[in-house]
Amino acid sequence: MDIRRFFRFLDDVEARRKGLKIWFVLVLGWSIGRSIIVSQVFHKYGLNSRIYFLIDFLTSIPYAYTSAQSLLTFIDKKRTQALLWGFATIAFFYAPDIYIVYSSKQVPNSTYIGFGIVLFALSTFAIAQWRDSRRNKKDAR
Repeated sequence: MDIRRFFRFLDDVEARRKGLKIWFVLVLGWSIGRSIIVSQVFHKYGLNSRIYFLIDFLTSIPYAYTSAQSLLTFIDKKRTQALLWGFATIAFFYAPDIYIVYSSKQVPNSTYIGFGIVLFALSTFAIAQWRDSRRNKKDAR
């Protein structure tokens, strides 16, 4: 599948704005849902649910922006900018998780293992999508 053809609708400036708005809503909704689940799991281990929500929600805004910019600059063939936006995306993506590890005390290993598996699965999925888009881009040439 040609990745460029798949994202052709993003060539239009108005479509990019609309897509960015939809992405922001999805990311912020995910942030709220994730905060509720994380609070239920880690509250008993000393996680301050309000601080976690604040960190998660406030990093979700720049995460949504940087991840969208990473995709758009990649589509526009601005590789260096895409890479820089990608690094910023990674930092904002993992910031709330770092707070969980830092603030939680006496967490059973099984909870950390489950948490790690979820992080690993989501990270692997993101990397696989990125590699697939690069592979499809090379095949289209």
